[in-house]
Amino acid sequence: MLAVRRLRTYKLKERYALLWVLIGLPFVALAFKPSAVGWIAHLLNIQYTTLALICVSVFLFLVVFELLSIVSVQDQKITALAQLVGILMEKQKMADPEHRPQGEEREAAV
Repeated sequence: MLAVRRLRTYKLKERYALLWVLIGLPFVALAFKPSAVGWIAHLLNIQYTTLALICVSVFLFLVVFELLSIVSVQDQKITALAQLVGILMEKQKMADPEHRPQGEEREAAV
């Protein structure tokens, strides 16, 4: 529900909302039927149910790590882009005749 609300307000991209929903659905199902963890552990031939829970926790940790690495890369790209825009704006100011020093205005007019 939170993912859908964020998607509507454009605070979350579609692929991340879909990922959030697809990862969350099995946990919602497990919340309604907790004995399913034991059934899945038996199906995968895992002797201890707690080991199955540890496997699920590791999976979630890896998903969070992947999403944080995506955010980190995007943050680096945004920083580089902001610096580039700043440099371009400074070059544009230097190119405008009203921002040139007094001696350069006469040379440009000649």
